[in-house]
Amino acid sequence: MRRRVAFPLAVFAVVVSGAAFGVSSSPTAALDTLSQRKDIPRAASPSRALTPTEVEIALKELTAEKQSLLAEATELTANLASTEARLNARGRAYYKQVRAGLVPAGGGFDELVDHAVRVERTHVSLTRDLEKAKSIRKRLADVELRVHALDREVGPLEAQKKAWDKAKSYLRQADERKAAFDRAFGTSSSAPSDAVTIYGREVSSDDVAPTGNFAAMKGRLALPIAGRTEVRVIEGSGGPGTALELHASSSSTARSVARGRVVFVDRDEWDRLSVIIDHGDRFFTVYTNLVQSEVRVGETIDAGIALGPVAQANGATVLTFELRQEGRAVIASPWFGL
Repeated sequence: MRRRVAFPLAVFAVVVSGAAFGVSSSPTAALDTLSQRKDIPRAASPSRALTPTEVEIALKELTAEKQSLLAEATELTANLASTEARLNARGRAYYKQVRAGLVPAGGGFDELVDHAVRVERTHVSLTRDLEKAKSIRKRLADVELRVHALDREVGPLEAQKKAWDKAKSYLRQADERKAAFDRAFGTSSSAPSDAVTIYGREVSSDDVAPTGNFAAMKGRLALPIAGRTEVRVIEGSGGPGTALELHASSSSTARSVARGRVVFVDRDEWDRLSVIIDHGDRFFTVYTNLVQSEVRVGETIDAGIALGPVAQANGATVLTFELRQEGRAVIASPWFGL
């Protein structure tokens, strides 16, 4: 004969509340408890200073671990929500079953026993769900603890990286100042000996040519690089003396010499990035050796618009400039008053 089971409502209230299992009311409360424990491992301080490469690697690993933990926390939170929803439903069913079990059964003793078995099954499922919710909350608390520990580890590493980046920036600026000093006093070894030092002026309203009359700008075009520039006449695609080679600082940016429409942005056979601008009346300007382009094909731009940073060539920042008319190279230097 099956065992007759009775379940007092007072016991059910304690079980549903989670107090019987020592479950905290929230992951934050569990975190407060766990943070006082001595068996939780703490982030160890490094016994020696890390190198910049080691710092980079450590930051990547810690960041990846934190992202993984946050993803797990999201999944755990969703799982906990579904578990608690199931707990509420089963808790209500359990309450109704227990209450019905206290009323004399109309179907006799066998019906009462069957009812008691159903109540027992609900109780087992309810207990299992409570244990699962407890386990999820504990894992959430552990994840939160680890995320806080990672944040404590990442902070000093990011401070080191920031300090090193700042130091490298200072060194780079010092090198640029030295290079500028050497160029100013004729001690630069990067520029050719036949280069002429010129200060490229800023573009003004005088640099705007009448519509369709680019030829009117001859002799007063602004250089494609602003500031101190060492200019050398070199052999271009049209023969000797048809192109200009401009040596400038490492932070120099090429700019358009006049208003026009961008018709070409691509790399040549030597993998140098070039930009070509159509100025109308079959005049084209060619800017070669850029790091990247800041303009797009088909875009109409004004004089002085940045085309892109100038790339390094043989240890120096060098821009090659050409002027072409009706498919032929034109000697460029007279157009700048050189």
